[in-house]
Amino acid sequence: MKILQRIFAFLSSYGLSIVLLLLMMVLVFFGTLEQTRLGLFETQRRYFESLVVVHPVFGWFPLPLPGGYLLLALVFVNMLFGAIVRAPKRWRRPGLLIAHGGVLYLIVAGFVAYTYAINGNLPLYEGDSGSRFQSYYEWEIRIYEMAPDSEGRVFIIPQDEFEDVGDTGRVFYHQALPLELRVARYYPNCRPAPSRDAWSVDGVTLSPLPKDSTAEQNVPGVFVSLHQPGQEAAPSEPGILWGMERGPWRMLAEGREYAFALRRREWELPFTLTLEQFNHETHPGTTMPSHFSSEIVLQEGDAKRDVLIRMNEPLRHRGYTFYQASWGPTDAQPGDPLYSVLAVTRNPAGQWPMYASFIISFGLLLHFGQALLRYLRQQSGVPSDAHKR
Repeated sequence: MKILQRIFAFLSSYGLSIVLLLLMMVLVFFGTLEQTRLGLFETQRRYFESLVVVHPVFGWFPLPLPGGYLLLALVFVNMLFGAIVRAPKRWRRPGLLIAHGGVLYLIVAGFVAYTYAINGNLPLYEGDSGSRFQSYYEWEIRIYEMAPDSEGRVFIIPQDEFEDVGDTGRVFYHQALPLELRVARYYPNCRPAPSRDAWSVDGVTLSPLPKDSTAEQNVPGVFVSLHQPGQEAAPSEPGILWGMERGPWRMLAEGREYAFALRRREWELPFTLTLEQFNHETHPGTTMPSHFSSEIVLQEGDAKRDVLIRMNEPLRHRGYTFYQASWGPTDAQPGDPLYSVLAVTRNPAGQWPMYASFIISFGLLLHFGQALLRYLRQQSGVPSDAHKR
């Protein structure tokens, strides 16, 4: 029992709070410096979405640090035990309890967003419609059945299932397919190049490139081969899948045609958006955009409505949020067709940070308001009720 009491006392202590605060400051400092080398996405993944990170001090000395995920989990436990459970419950200080509860709610909102939120983009040319949006960073291998009686079936292999295959490869199969797909040599960023080495296919291979600091600029590729089920060692048909290929790789198996492609992950929207017109303005004498917006028609079933999406004025509908992100082509001449890129987010905790801010603000106002009233009573000579509970 004493061991549990000591653990509780440690987890709820002010000393742990100070240590966690200092570690968070150190992590933010090193993470900010690393953004120039790794880019925003990779830095966020390594430093703030991990349990442990090893930072190279001076470029060579490895310094292990707790990652942002672990630090926030410890902050949550420390604040819950110390500022809520262990704190005295008095009418003199309800504001602090409410404010700390708001901070805990804010941490929970971050956890829900990290675990369940979906982010992507929807590019549309003027006059085009779309009901699917794609990821910025996640990729997947898709296997399409091309036969008329296939009912458009698509088999999906997520990126996290094949990005660590190495040279040995990994075999994927489905009972509805008459073949097995072996994936080997995944490159997170690459380009096709002429070659006659052992990995080339029809005189073409994949040449690896350094990862771009802007993660969405990376174009992955994989080497694949087809096998009869249960006969991996038998002669197979080799192929290459690249993220920017113009068309899928097509093969026949048991008289049926299948197409294989490496594409960005996509999600289906429960409605359709049509870009009626894109408007943009630039600062006088420059090419820097000062304003751009998209006139959208939102269609859900037979119902339609016009929507204007502008910078800092997103569209929120059915749990999805659409922001005006960018546009192109930037070198378009007058009369050239333009496209608008809408950033799409589906976050079940999207409004929770705002609610947490209200709770924290109310708690702090209540606390400082009570402190002000006590001070005014003392200055006016009115007996204080500080001794009352």
